[in-house]
Amino acid sequence: MTRTLLSRIFGDAIFPGTFDPRWALFSANSFIAAMLAIYLAFRLGLQRPYWAMLTVYLTAQPLAGAVRSRAAYRLLGTLLGASAAVALVPLLVDQPSLMTLAITSWAALCLYVSLQDRTPRSYAFLLAGYTATTVAFSSVAAPHLVFEVALARVEEIVLGVCCATAVHTLLFPSDVTGALIRSIDAAVRDASAWTAEVFLEHAPTKGKAARWRLASDVTQFEVLSSHLRYDTAAAKPQNWMIRALQDKFALVLPMLTAIEDRLDALGERRPPELDQLLSRLGQWARAPATSQHHSQELMRLCAEFEVIRPAQDSGWDALLISSLIAKSSAMIETLAAIVELNAVIQGSQPAPYLTRFESKVHRAKRPLHRDQGLAALSVVAFFAAVLGCAAVWVATAWPEGGLAAQIAAIAAALYSSLDDPAPTLMSYTLWTIASLPIAAIYLFVIFPAIDGFPLLAASLAPPFLVIGYLQANPRHIVKALALGLGLIGALDLQNRYLADFASFANVNAASLIGLLSAFLAVRAFRSVTAKHAAKRLIRHGWVDLAILARARRPMDRERWVGLMLDRLGLVVPRLALCGADVETEAGRSLAALQMGLDLFDLKSSVANANDQRSERLEGLVVKLSNAFRWFASGNIELPPEEAQALRATIDTELGEYCKWDAAIQRTRRTALVGLRRALFPDAPAPTFDGTT
Repeated sequence: MTRTLLSRIFGDAIFPGTFDPRWALFSANSFIAAMLAIYLAFRLGLQRPYWAMLTVYLTAQPLAGAVRSRAAYRLLGTLLGASAAVALVPLLVDQPSLMTLAITSWAALCLYVSLQDRTPRSYAFLLAGYTATTVAFSSVAAPHLVFEVALARVEEIVLGVCCATAVHTLLFPSDVTGALIRSIDAAVRDASAWTAEVFLEHAPTKGKAARWRLASDVTQFEVLSSHLRYDTAAAKPQNWMIRALQDKFALVLPMLTAIEDRLDALGERRPPELDQLLSRLGQWARAPATSQHHSQELMRLCAEFEVIRPAQDSGWDALLISSLIAKSSAMIETLAAIVELNAVIQGSQPAPYLTRFESKVHRAKRPLHRDQGLAALSVVAFFAAVLGCAAVWVATAWPEGGLAAQIAAIAAALYSSLDDPAPTLMSYTLWTIASLPIAAIYLFVIFPAIDGFPLLAASLAPPFLVIGYLQANPRHIVKALALGLGLIGALDLQNRYLADFASFANVNAASLIGLLSAFLAVRAFRSVTAKHAAKRLIRHGWVDLAILARARRPMDRERWVGLMLDRLGLVVPRLALCGADVETEAGRSLAALQMGLDLFDLKSSVANANDQRSERLEGLVVKLSNAFRWFASGNIELPPEEAQALRATIDTELGEYCKWDAAIQRTRRTALVGLRRALFPDAPAPTFDGTT
């Protein structure tokens, strides 16, 4: 009956027919931690006990390791922000306008830094920013008490953090390691199934969803692994294992797509021996074993076929076959390494079995995509929201103006990582408004009729258990936070009942004005459509590809591929959201990733050799860089003259390397075939006599 009533009130989208016990457990843990925090805050006589309760819900996460990492980052950010306020307020106490500007600048700087790190670590910088505004603006009326205000804020945050961490760690915790291992296992199955399908059908596959999911898996592994040091699991995989796995997974999408492309180009002209070899590769990929012997045997067969079979043919088909076999051999090696790493992470293989991988793993933090332009716009919107409220506050001597500025700072920062935070902020505002009637009923109807903490906890259980259940659902976390935080702030729980309707109305009106100020500032300066965001991501990819082509110093291959794959994982959902042709638009980003890998092979072969052909390849690389910059400008096709000249240069080089069979020449040849297919997929086959 209760579920039916909730479904009628909130809709089946929020409360579907199936009950999720994990969400219910999360909600119960959050409520227990919140009640423990508010009880201890009462007993300790803290200034604002409700901040401890509010911190519990801001810290709560479905995974125990994520709760502990978020708690650590929240504590660190609070300490930094409080310290900044304590340092700046006494220094500028005689110049309120300059103090407001200094505090806002500090918060804006912290916001900008947080947007440069898309891992959970960014939360510490976010907190350091808006904590400073909260402490400073709360101390304007009595600046000599800023240290006491900062200390109280830190005490309340520490209490809430400790309660949330203790309860979510001790009461039926869900560990990050298990979630990470399940995600990796699913990705391995997807990669194996897709590889088997490509090899067994000898043609491009029809299912596209799995490949785009693989693009986001690498970033997801990075985010989950950042919580491992805080996890509750007894046995946790080492970070170098996860990074080695990421390096291998990053190669799956471009290599399998390249294999599909070569199969499509060859069509029915494939020799029977090639189909037999591909079928054998597919049978192994369907159920790859952790033993290295079988995969090494398959790679040996591929190497022999690449040398022997193309020699029997001539022309473009021979180059396509050679490229197909080279990519297939590399794919088998990659998949074997993935399966092997997964076995060690799952515990079915001893870790020393993989020591050969450890020395090859780049130990620095894996880079994720950063958009300095959008980060700068977020800072502009933040300044507009906070300084706008502050200006009204000073001009009108509004008693609650400081609170409006605080809320504007929090709201403008909290969702700044989204492409368009405005709809989320408006939703947050509307659900905050929805929390106010509930708060009024509690303050003026329920609380006067109860006495003692047990009755208080019992009366608060119904709404907060529902809010916690919603918060566990990723689809409704914004609604849940708005309801929960709005309700906690409006109740302003104290040791004694002190409710006053005038104060209730003024405080919550200031909060809503702060939210609306953030919404208007974000709408004016920061909102971008999903289509625009996707175009920016694609442009960044082409720019980086042009830089790679002209780079004189060798770049780190794994870091570059990881960054490009991260962008691809970001592009696909944005294209789907704006209704664009995902296959066409995302295919261009994937083509850039493939050409990057071919460029790495081409440039490494040039760097390792000093011959006349290498000098000639330098001219080709310059033309490629110019072409990539043309694509970065938003153009889809090269001008006809430039396209013809670039294709003729590639064909000339291919014609030269057809005469040689050394390993370095085969590497260059495979790279050139990949570049030609990616740039000119519909062009006629070259004849290597100066015409096509």
